[in-house]
Amino acid sequence: MHMKPFSFPSIGVDISDESFKFLRFEWRRGRREIAFYGDHDFKKGSIEAGEIMQAADVASALKTALYQYHRTSPYIILSLPEEKGFLRLIKMQTVPFGEIRQALEFQLEDHIPFPPNELYFDFQVLPHGSKLTAEMMIAVTAYPKKIIDSYIDVIEKAGFIPVVCELESQAVARAVVPAGSLGVVLVGDIGRTRTTFSIVYRGVVHFTSTIKIGGRDIDTILMESLHIDAKQASEVKIGRGFDFSSEDIIKSLSPALGVLKEEAKRQISFWEHRAEAGEQTITKAYLCGGDAHLKGLPEFLATELGISVERARIGENIFELNKYIPPMNAHKILQYGTALGLALRGDDDLFIE
Repeated sequence: MHMKPFSFPSIGVDISDESFKFLRFEWRRGRREIAFYGDHDFKKGSIEAGEIMQAADVASALKTALYQYHRTSPYIILSLPEEKGFLRLIKMQTVPFGEIRQALEFQLEDHIPFPPNELYFDFQVLPHGSKLTAEMMIAVTAYPKKIIDSYIDVIEKAGFIPVVCELESQAVARAVVPAGSLGVVLVGDIGRTRTTFSIVYRGVVHFTSTIKIGGRDIDTILMESLHIDAKQASEVKIGRGFDFSSEDIIKSLSPALGVLKEEAKRQISFWEHRAEAGEQTITKAYLCGGDAHLKGLPEFLATELGISVERARIGENIFELNKYIPPMNAHKILQYGTALGLALRGDDDLFIE
């Protein structure tokens, strides 16, 4: 059962190149519920490859969509573009927690191609069991200051207060991976224009990779190969999907889904070669994102990867479904995985150093 946390209401805002999604929780009768949610498009060219090109347009879109919530929910937790950040695992001599940040500053240049004074970074100490060791493993997330400053600037220009900036894949992991999970899983977030694979171990993202294959590419392939329009392509994805009995669909989708398969295999292989003695292997994958509902995709990937693959059960992870039915269907919940994960961060802790 969920216990009501002590925090300020915060809106999770998932920003992508073309649009953004937002969501906020509230606590009623001792359980978590969705207070409101929505999405809004940006003008074309406002954000390109994660970099804000037209700050005024981005701020205006945020203000237009969120203005009605400003008085009661001025705080925002936002995702940062995966392609502009750096996630690194750094092994270092064990030092007291209060000295870790300073020790990392001396090592960042060896791992990230930016001078330390041009970066903002945060870190997590990875668990290593109960025994004391001479070395510790740190998961470091870093972004160029100009990227984070630009996102903070548009949030403030929209009239809101940014309180947490977070790697998109970590927000997704929080929503997708069941709380308390000690295993290692692969998470595939399939969006409109890109797919991000993440390896999550004990709730912490260890590695990520992004490829430029998404739902829009699948739509285009179906439209061109089957000579159908966009609406029909969407219906085929969910209704027939990667239909193993349909030769025309198999032939048309195989190249694109082959790219997804190969990237997932690469991530699994990377983990297996890097994993230290005693660490688990990847036996499960979760799919989320708006295009994770492609029919037959979990079965296809499970066969190709040799592991269990399923669509993430985000609703079960976040809500008490026997007492509360969220105002979203299963497809939309998968679309809002990042925003849900960001809003969960607001339940856990509001401010970070």
